[in-house]
Amino acid sequence: MSNFEAAARASIHDHSMAHLRRAWWTLDEPRLTDLCGTFEATYVGRTLQTVAPRGLALVGLPRWFGKHFDSPDGESTALEGRNLLRTVDGSALTATLPMRATLAASLADGGPALVVTYPADAPRPWRWVRDEFRPWEDSVLLGLTFVDRVGLRHAPGTPFVLRRVTSHPPEADV
Repeated sequence: MSNFEAAARASIHDHSMAHLRRAWWTLDEPRLTDLCGTFEATYVGRTLQTVAPRGLALVGLPRWFGKHFDSPDGESTALEGRNLLRTVDGSALTATLPMRATLAASLADGGPALVVTYPADAPRPWRWVRDEFRPWEDSVLLGLTFVDRVGLRHAPGTPFVLRRVTSHPPEADV
């Protein structure tokens, strides 16, 4: 058993951002259906746990809960999704900022990844954001966020975690 295989058995949050970036190369090839459903997002490391929620609020995702992707119809090669925000009182979720997921080459290593992109007319910076995912374990995806802009495209991805949830606040009527 390799060090990465042994480490994969530990909680994903037990690892440093650097370790998760290195582990990315060893993760299984994703399937489009790995991203179907509702996922709660968490941040890796104390710094991101403090900074990321504030930063996301500044760019239009206050109280970010995670993501939801609908199951594909038939032979679809893409998933349609949306980000989920907690209401101010935390009792419900609201959907915002549509996105699309496909299987494509990772900016990190060129291997297959679930690649989430936002429409060209999405607010800044979202039109340039690219999230990539690979399965860490059942119902847990390791994500790497890239800013797909010249000069930033080759920066290492910022890791975060999506965990599929079956119980969550209901979606609010908007």
